[in-house]
Order: sequence, then structure tokens, then C-alpha cells
Amino acid sequence: MIRLVSDIWENRHALSTQFYVNIKTTVATTRLGFFWWILDPLFLMMVYYFVVKVVFDRGGENYHLFLLCGLVTWQSFSRSLTLCTSALVRSEGLIKQASLPMVIYVILSPLVQSFFCTIGLVIIMVWNWPALGVHTPAIVVPVFMMIALALAAGLFLSVFEVYIRDTGKLITYIMRFGMYISPVLYGPEQIYGIESIPDYAKFLYSLNPMVHVIGAVRDLLFYGRMFDWRPVLITLACALILLQAGLLFFRRVSPYVPKML
Repeated sequence: MIRLVSDIWENRHALSTQFYVNIKTTVATTRLGFFWWILDPLFLMMVYYFVVKVVFDRGGENYHLFLLCGLVTWQSFSRSLTLCTSALVRSEGLIKQASLPMVIYVILSPLVQSFFCTIGLVIIMVWNWPALGVHTPAIVVPVFMMIALALAAGLFLSVFEVYIRDTGKLITYIMRFGMYISPVLYGPEQIYGIESIPDYAKFLYSLNPMVHVIGAVRDLLFYGRMFDWRPVLITLACALILLQAGLLFFRRVSPYVPKML
């Protein structure tokens, strides 16, 4: 972990340049520019709101904001992980020409997506401003957790993608399924309250880190209260352990990556 911080600091200028280029390139691909990143989560919210609230008559009061909290958080995580998976393959030319540590190419995607995630979170804050308070700055905790989880998994998956080029396609389907086993469209209490679901399945569900990340975001920005620190700290600790394992794995195999690209 210390080495990661050192690599980021030593290559901060290159990282900031790549960050700026990625933001500019992503925005330039749309006619509406930054405005699209405001509309995107709102359009998704409208689609799922229509299906859940209008068609199935589910959801509760202010379900649109409840839904938006889950969508913004999940989208940022899903995009981060998907882009991390293809990071080394997409950066093949730079890897062969530049002398940057390869971990820089992997960490770039979660950082870029955290920027766009911030736009979505600001929309929620403005829309649901009565929920803001002294607890609101704690939003950096779930955002950091999202970055750490995406980077940790991305360190493994980016290498797998180099050796098995279908890894990214598989991750796309896993992310689609993951959205429905994460509390994006519903609250976790609905799962825990279903008697037909066995206890072991509920326990496995509680091990999904995004249950606690999305829950923390909703507590802060939807309910207007501080989240429960216990599950959040446990999830954060597990994310950091997984991140350290990913870094060890990545450093061991990264010398062989340029030959396989």
C-alpha cells in the first residue's frame, strides 16, 4: 500500500495529465458535454422509476431520490470495474513506450469515474437539500470505498484480460447481475424481511460490499443521517485487505504483461 502511494506521488504529474485527458475525451464524445453527465443518471432514474413505481406500484415516498442514490453509486462502481478490466489492453501503446508503473493505468479509471460520481452526488444534494447537515462530508467514505473496491478487483481482472481477452465481456454480464443482487432498486431490509429466503442466503447477501456502500450513501443523502459505522468499517477493512492482495499479485505478474500484449 505504501508503494502504491509512492508510485502515485512520484507520477502525480503524469497521472493528473492522463486524468485530464480522460475527462476531456469522455466529455468530447458527446454533443452535450458535461451536461450529459447530469442527464444520464436522471434518464436512468426515470426508466426504473416508471418500471418499479408506475408499472409494479412498488417503492415508497420519494422513490425517485432513493433510486437515484443507488443508480449513481452502482453505475460509478460498475463503470470503474469494467474500465479497470480493460485498462492494460487499452494502454498497450503507452505501456510499451512509457516507463510509468502499470498500476497507474489501472487506478486512472476509478479516479475518473469518481469525478463523474461526484456530479451525480451533487445533483442528489441539490435536489434533496433538506437532508444535508454536518454528516454530509462523510460521503467521502463510501466514495473512497467504491474506488478501493473497484481498484482491488481491477488489479486482478486487468491481468486476466491480458491473458484471457474475453474477461471483459464476462464482467459485463456479472455487473448486470450484480445490480440486481445489490440494493439499487430496493432496500436491503426487503431481502432480510422475506421469510422464504434462508438465513445463510441472507448472510451471503450481507457480504456483498455494495450493500453497505449504497446503504451509506442513502443514509447520508436520502435519509439525512450518519450511517452505521460498524458495517462500513468492516467493509472498508476488507476492501483494503483485498487491495493489498491485488497489489501483491499485480506486482508479481506485471513484468510479464508487456510480452503478452
